[in-house]
Formats: sequence, C-alpha cells, structure tokens
Amino acid sequence: MYADEVDRLQANLKKFWSLLRPEARALVEKKGFLTRRRRLGEPTLRSVAGWCVFFNQGCVLHKVGAEEGDRFKYKPAVCALFPIQMDEQDRWYVRQRGYKREKWDLFCLDPASTSVPAAESLQAEIALAQRFAEEEDLSTRSCPTNE
Repeated sequence: MYADEVDRLQANLKKFWSLLRPEARALVEKKGFLTRRRRLGEPTLRSVAGWCVFFNQGCVLHKVGAEEGDRFKYKPAVCALFPIQMDEQDRWYVRQRGYKREKWDLFCLDPASTSVPAAESLQAEIALAQRFAEEEDLSTRSCPTNE
C-alpha cells in the first residue's frame, strides 16, 4: 500500500469499523491494519483467518466506496486492480489459475468458472489500469531529468 492509501484508510477507519468481522476488529485494534511484510517495497494489509481484515462477505472498502459513489475510493491500487497485475516486463496481464505460476487457488482466477471473457467482466479494472498507466506516463514526461 502506498503512503497516501494508508493515510486515507486511517482517516476513514471509523466508516469501516462496524462492517469488519469481529476477529478483524480485534486484530486491527491490537496491531493495526498493516503488517511489517512488504510487497514491492510497500507495506501490506493484515489478514486474519485467511482473509484480508477488510473482507466481510466481500470487500468492506469496496462497499463503503460504492455507497459514496466510487467503489475504488478507499481500495488500495493493488486491490482495486485485482486480478490485473503487471509482470516483470511491466506488461499488464490477468492473473489466472495455471498462468505465470499463479499461487492463489481462487475460483475467481479460474477461467473455467465463467463463460464471460475477462475483457467484459473486468472493464472497470482495465479502465483503472489504463488511467494509472496514463498518469504514470504523464508524470514521467513532466519530470525534469538531470541530463
């Protein structure tokens, strides 16, 4: 999670609190919602009983954001994009069972579990990935270099 995402969750934690599972509330109260573990240099969200602390019959962050008109408002980028991810060559791909040594065995990563193509079911996530890529492209073009 990026620092601005951590700040956004911390500032709005009260909005999510009553929606968290009891065991998730207890863990967040005791240790916070971040682990010491890092992924790509950034801290990760805690999990309890095998699920993200913000999971309760779906993503609590997604639910609250959707109620406020933007389902991605509170979700960390990596979560909002799931199952879309960048590979080692900075190319976007859809995580799926049996592809690129996928570790998670989730029904949602199994192409056989649906007849809907990913290009249709992931339209919002693809649009978000495009937006992030365009923002990154703009920021790298607008930054002066030391040449």
